[in-house]
Amino acid sequence: MANFTHRVYNFNAGPAMLPTEVMEIAQNEFLNYRGSGMSVMEMSHRETHFQSILDEATDNLRQLLELPKNYEVVFFPGGATLQFSAIPFNYLKQGESADFSLTGVWSNKAFEEAKKFYPRVREVFNGKESNFMEIPEITDQMISDDAKYLYITSNNTIYGTRYQSFPKIKKAPLIADMTSELLSRKLAVEDFSVIFAGAQKNIGPSGLTIVIFNKEKLPEVNHPIPNLMNYTLMAKNKSLYNTPPTYSIYIAGLVFQYLKKLGGISKMEEINERKAKKLYDTIDSSSFFYAPVPKNNRSTMNVVFRSKDANLDTKFLKLAGEQGFAGLKGYRDMGGFRASIYNAMPEEGVDALISFIKEFEKSHV
Repeated sequence: MANFTHRVYNFNAGPAMLPTEVMEIAQNEFLNYRGSGMSVMEMSHRETHFQSILDEATDNLRQLLELPKNYEVVFFPGGATLQFSAIPFNYLKQGESADFSLTGVWSNKAFEEAKKFYPRVREVFNGKESNFMEIPEITDQMISDDAKYLYITSNNTIYGTRYQSFPKIKKAPLIADMTSELLSRKLAVEDFSVIFAGAQKNIGPSGLTIVIFNKEKLPEVNHPIPNLMNYTLMAKNKSLYNTPPTYSIYIAGLVFQYLKKLGGISKMEEINERKAKKLYDTIDSSSFFYAPVPKNNRSTMNVVFRSKDANLDTKFLKLAGEQGFAGLKGYRDMGGFRASIYNAMPEEGVDALISFIKEFEKSHV
């Protein structure tokens, strides 16, 4: 087994790596948070230390995203998958419908979950025939007349695709699962009624989900909603209706501070675009590796690539692991390789992977 003298370059799709600076602060504060005599993990969510953590995290996120005052920020437990149920419960009355753009596994799961309770929901696009390599340009003409919202997944971790630009529609509010790219690029938040994201890609530990919604566009529904899915209730209680995932919120708050110190989302986007471009350029110029995703649909967060000789895939992954590159195996139904280069992946990690890819090709082709 390899004996690493430093942390590996973690290319896992999630839970993913966190900024080293954040981890070091958390390590230093783990046993005694800022003179409190206890860890954040031990604190009551009702006392002043944690309230300060929550308030600061919320304020910093609002600043990073430049959120208008009519948008609420709520920290939910349960992971992003809980929102597959919460969104239709909050935005649809019985008998109403919504449109879904099916660009991969997670949008399909959200669609199937909504259909359990609201059987009239519809597909406005289904990328199954193209093996989800296609991202649609959605216009108002495609939206159903009675759709109460359009649902999209902005970035697809499994297939390595994303919306390069988001739908600009007037016919229905836009709701987006941004689990794998929130805080990685600039957004016009006003174009969305709801944005939600599981924390485990760019924000913090798993088990926490951030929901951002326009409270002026939240409808009144005529049915009961489970408490931990109820947007009005959770916002009224400022994320403290029950015990929230306190330590995950603390880490997320440190990540928000880190991003502000770095220069905000614009600076992070610049770095991310540069990392992705150099990795895609290396793969595109290779005679052995190739990227199956069309260039205009490629994700900046999840770079999917394959080899022209699958017999060498196992060897590539084995050597990569020995040299400190973790998590490069592609999704189980896709095969090949996937390098998830979220915000916390340092540019030198991408550069090191590029060197490894070139060396492997030189030695085996």
